[in-house]
Amino acid sequence: MKKLILAFSILMSALMILPETADAQIFGGKNKRRKSSRKIGSFAGSKKLVNPEISYYAIGGGINALNYFGEIAPRPTSLSTDISFTRPGINLFLKQKFGDRYSWKVNFMWGRLQASDTETIGSDNFTTENANRYLRNLDFRNDIFELSFQGQLDLIKHGGRFSSRPPFNIYAIFGIGLIYHNPKGMVPEYFSRDPFLANNPQDFLGGNSPRYIELDQAGEWVSLRDLGTEGQFFDAETRQEYKDLYEKELPQPYSRLQIVIPVGIGARYKLTNNLDLALEIGYRHTFTDYLDDVSGEYVDLSGFSGSNAALAMAMSDKSNQFDANTFSENILPALYTQRINTYNTALNPDFTWSRAAGYGKASGVGNDDLRRNNRGNQNDNDIYITTNISITYILGGGLVRGAKFR
Repeated sequence: MKKLILAFSILMSALMILPETADAQIFGGKNKRRKSSRKIGSFAGSKKLVNPEISYYAIGGGINALNYFGEIAPRPTSLSTDISFTRPGINLFLKQKFGDRYSWKVNFMWGRLQASDTETIGSDNFTTENANRYLRNLDFRNDIFELSFQGQLDLIKHGGRFSSRPPFNIYAIFGIGLIYHNPKGMVPEYFSRDPFLANNPQDFLGGNSPRYIELDQAGEWVSLRDLGTEGQFFDAETRQEYKDLYEKELPQPYSRLQIVIPVGIGARYKLTNNLDLALEIGYRHTFTDYLDDVSGEYVDLSGFSGSNAALAMAMSDKSNQFDANTFSENILPALYTQRINTYNTALNPDFTWSRAAGYGKASGVGNDDLRRNNRGNQNDNDIYITTNISITYILGGGLVRGAKFR
């Protein structure tokens, strides 16, 4: 699917640079001209790709909706999304038409991606397969700020003034863009090393190694990238020890700036001489798997250090944020196991935590089914789909060059 969309983008880009002779061959012959083209008031300029005589500028904006495709989805497939998390956004653009079929625009867009394991799976979708992701219990929201340069290829040619443009047109869009993103997660009330929250967590506070640590940021959305939930900020010594013990390379911190490739289709309707209404559906190919901060495996929790260690551990593994009844009566019976194991970490033998057997064990060591243990899926990058309704205002006056009349 993703390869097909990229191939479509390359094809559209090639069409943008085809000479007029090739374009004529595709759309009806090299030298065919309509007799009506000689009538007074028709366009008499030269037919070339960039023709200043039929060029005009436009500005516009609209509302959009973003839909996320990644690890936190109803189904463990790359084409699964939860439309209930669709959130509105906005876009603004500057556009220029520079040929009888071609346009370009600079587009700024803001929108939000969001998902939650427990809300996405829900009781109606609680199968043996999905129970593992329900137990994972991760969530995120990510505000996407996108600046892109897009080309547009119209289906119907138009070589005259903007006022005589066809009342309806269909077009393809393709280009390149840059996004700024910063995934955030909701902080639970406690970090716990038990398999579930006890009825009275206060009983476990205190001592040299408390099994419950109250989190000051409870209920807030915090930056997951800053916490390094998959071990990105383990210090150099810990990273080397981790590699020696688990034979795993920890990931490096991911960038908040990422390149995207916009591809899509749209339909435009002429409202007045200067106003258009358009609907666009676009696909964003990304080169990151961290729009949701979920990509690799669980890590040894004892590797986190510093003042935010408890917060980082809590956000890295949230599988213990259920009450005893939900965990024991609902989750465990649907899992591949009904046992609870206590794990000692290789980095710090004095640090222990309990989970469902085989689930959440550092780096998947000793797990016969890594799919059940993986925090994410490194094989597919995250993507998002945009749906946009916009109004375009065509600028008149000196910015528009029309046909010459005698």
